[in-house]
Amino acid sequence: MTRASSRKRASSKFWFGVLIVIIAGWLTFISVQIYADPNNFDRGGSTPEDLRDKVARALADSDSEKFLAAFAKGSDADDEYANAYLGKWKAFEKRSTTVDLVSSGDVQAVVAKFSTADNTALCSGWNVVRDGERFVLDPAPAILPSSCS
Repeated sequence: MTRASSRKRASSKFWFGVLIVIIAGWLTFISVQIYADPNNFDRGGSTPEDLRDKVARALADSDSEKFLAAFAKGSDADDEYANAYLGKWKAFEKRSTTVDLVSSGDVQAVVAKFSTADNTALCSGWNVVRDGERFVLDPAPAILPSSCS
């Protein structure tokens, strides 16, 4: 083996090693970015009660981003859904408002209740579901007995 081919082989091994290190670093960076995405951990709540409190704050602040963060990422709830709901929520002159956690058997729901100026009781609710380690809202309306009373 000549000295030139030996040098060429060593150079090839070096650049191959550099390429492997770059690929491993890139994969690590991407994995950390996915794991560290704050949207993965700000979604929903750590408990159903925490989720209820987040919904109550979002409704009180009329904050569509906070409200949307109560739903599972990738669910049917999107910016349009959150803005439309909050638009309807703000359209009513409310006398009193509560956000409760309601249970019926194994099903839990977060229910937003309010009474209008003429004492009409209205409510809307969403089932609480698990999304990994978090509790989030299902965007389909909850159907529970007497959730508005």
